[in-house]
Amino acid sequence: MFHQAIQITNVILSLFKRLTFWPKSLIYWLNMENKKLPGIWLLEAFRRGGVDTYILSRDYPDEVQNLLEDPGTLTPNTLNLILNACAESSGDDNFGLHLVDLVDQTMFGPLGYLLANAPNYDRLLYFAEIYYHTLYRSAAFKLKKGEIVCSLEFHVQGISRLSQRHHNEWSLGFFAVFFSRQIGQEWLPLRTEFTNEAPADMGELKRIFGDDITFNAPRTAFEFEREILSRKINTSDSRFLEILTDQAEALLQGVVQPESLEATVRLQILELLESDGTNSSDIARRMAMSRSTLKRSLAVRGLTFRGLRDEIIKDVACKALLETEAEVGTVASKLGYSELSAFDRAFKRITGMSPTMYRQAH
Repeated sequence: MFHQAIQITNVILSLFKRLTFWPKSLIYWLNMENKKLPGIWLLEAFRRGGVDTYILSRDYPDEVQNLLEDPGTLTPNTLNLILNACAESSGDDNFGLHLVDLVDQTMFGPLGYLLANAPNYDRLLYFAEIYYHTLYRSAAFKLKKGEIVCSLEFHVQGISRLSQRHHNEWSLGFFAVFFSRQIGQEWLPLRTEFTNEAPADMGELKRIFGDDITFNAPRTAFEFEREILSRKINTSDSRFLEILTDQAEALLQGVVQPESLEATVRLQILELLESDGTNSSDIARRMAMSRSTLKRSLAVRGLTFRGLRDEIIKDVACKALLETEAEVGTVASKLGYSELSAFDRAFKRITGMSPTMYRQAH
């Protein structure tokens, strides 16, 4: 019995020693707590695209760890390394282009919220141009307006030793597909350029971008009709949409400043309100901290989660009620209330009167 115990102990120690050599990213992936990591949505998208994420983590531990902890800081070389490895692992030569269907704007955090509430294409591309760096710091979009034709350019800062193809196709493809789905009538860009070389199979690219595609070009961009810029995307009250996006923009600008916890929490609350309401556990999870840590961090600053949430609801709701003709039910829905009665109670608790009374009184 004693010798058996020794043998079991040695096996356990051997396994432990092996585990200590596992890459951190692999441990993250196996641990359910990694749902808190900022880049987990990307790894999940890769998995849905046919990538063996276990092998990806094993082969590129440092790169995947960077992707999980802070995807926005990936260098172009690292991102291209990961995307090229994903294309090989999945056996999908159009992996970057197919990511467009695996990752939607709701995964883009604050930028996704702005895109979702853009009233027209001009405003949507303005948000992409100004705030894309909050999603990925090494790249940017540039809208160039001509009298008849406009172009949306995608620029990557720095030089990558690896092929940029999948990154280019994913980034530019997102907006080409968005345009096509919204405009309909089989819309395609007028002309498209890529800085990378042409792939062997052009079928998928032509489906998204049409026949006029140039490779090894000086820029990555697609051209479209200028009149598209003024087309509406959302049918909601335009002033109401402005109130929502102005609030998000102000908070987004605050996030890049030092000691931005308050602005970050406010932005997270605003972003989640319409989709499913929100609570402190949701926000803490998205910020990779426990609910108690978030509570303590806010308390040090003399703040509470409920107080911040009430302030956002009050700011948005009051402006919407006074400056727009949106129905109270629409305002309630945008602020995450599926029942008008629940919004009435919350608004009355915050302001001392019902939404209807507030609008009439002012």
